[in-house]
Amino acid sequence: MSVFQQRHDQLPQQTHDEFAREEFCGSLRKMFTTELWPANREIYTKERLPSFVSEKGRAPQTFPEVRDWMEDSFYFRSTNAVGRAAQELLWDTVGESVERQLDTLIEKSKPRKGDLGTIRVNPDLKMPRYIEAVDIHVMPGNFQTDLSSDDVFAGALYDRGVYVFAFGGLGKTNADLGLATALFTQEKFPNLKPKRILDMGCGPGFTTLPWKDIYPDAEVYGIDIGAPQVRYGHGRAEALGKAIHYSQQDAAHTDFPDGYFDIVSSLLVTHEMPGPHIKAIYKECNRLLAPGGITLHDGGLAYPSDPFDILMNSWFGMHANEPFSNAYKTMDHDQAMIDAGFAKDKIFHGQREAVYLKGQLPPVHFVGAIKA
Repeated sequence: MSVFQQRHDQLPQQTHDEFAREEFCGSLRKMFTTELWPANREIYTKERLPSFVSEKGRAPQTFPEVRDWMEDSFYFRSTNAVGRAAQELLWDTVGESVERQLDTLIEKSKPRKGDLGTIRVNPDLKMPRYIEAVDIHVMPGNFQTDLSSDDVFAGALYDRGVYVFAFGGLGKTNADLGLATALFTQEKFPNLKPKRILDMGCGPGFTTLPWKDIYPDAEVYGIDIGAPQVRYGHGRAEALGKAIHYSQQDAAHTDFPDGYFDIVSSLLVTHEMPGPHIKAIYKECNRLLAPGGITLHDGGLAYPSDPFDILMNSWFGMHANEPFSNAYKTMDHDQAMIDAGFAKDKIFHGQREAVYLKGQLPPVHFVGAIKA
């Protein structure tokens, strides 16, 4: 993998054999992502498209037509199988390492006197159906399952697992996209001096800690639906010396006061949920923002219109338990912001390149709004 993950006291440690297996998983994922799956374009152009035109007398017009026609290709089916196997193997491999040291990780994550940040969990929080119905990313137990009291398994699995999944492509602490988001905000709104910042769907804190780096004087909060995520995230933030206030909450219905935040953001979250929940989150962002505050979320990028390009961009939706990702890409996010109460002329779009791996990752695209 391209860079070594930065060690911290909360990160699961690997034996020699565990590390070797994880390196194999990362390499397999990289081969699938950069070589095997993209080669389907050549199969389509040279074999499947001419076959379709010969039989139908026209080019494919819809995504289902392309998908069904490609299913007859052994190479297409084989690469799908490799991608799915790599996804399952990733979690199984990292999961064994986390399980071996879970008791130690749980103990390290517990709040202590003198902590920089805080942690709140809500054992009575009702899980939305979309969270309980499927293990997103094929990650066993999804983000929210508790295996024991004070459990952190899902958070630790995600911290190490995302690094292996992205074969190091998100930087030493998986923070590259979060840092790009915070820097985009600073560059686009140079006069904004936030007192409080909220990161929705924070997971273990990849997208949360960069806000503290860019705005060190602000109070930074992270919320996630999963208790294991915020428990682990608290221990992770303390280990990295960052004062973050974590709590277990549904981003569509938080317990913060009206106008409490100057920035409310999410990253890599909304594509995992159904449209009505996204709209509810945008509405909650409007409620939470102080006048002049901003909300921003990854998204708003035009979805490809060519049916084959749609197929190439739909692998996770079809094969890795992201059932809402395709609909998210075609959603009218501007209209959703307007419906949430933001003025049309206060909606903005933008993009920011990655920092550590500039040029190796596509830019992050944002859609956001300013509270009038």
